[in-house]
Amino acid sequence: MAKTTFVVKSHKDGWHVQKEGKRSPESFHKKKALAVKKGRTLAKKSKGYLKIKAKTGKIQAKRYYGE
Repeated sequence: MAKTTFVVKSHKDGWHVQKEGKRSPESFHKKKALAVKKGRTLAKKSKGYLKIKAKTGKIQAKRYYGE
């Protein structure tokens, strides 16, 4: 079974947390740290992955919160 992946990425006015493969974001945050916190919560809840991207779009970190 494929694990759910959430992505923290830059947006023109802040940071989005988005489920990979979906168009609309799960949440929007002014600060990256808050977006990462929300992404971590969602990834833990789904026992999936969290990808954190820099403003350039490059992946800074990928974390797994499964068993």
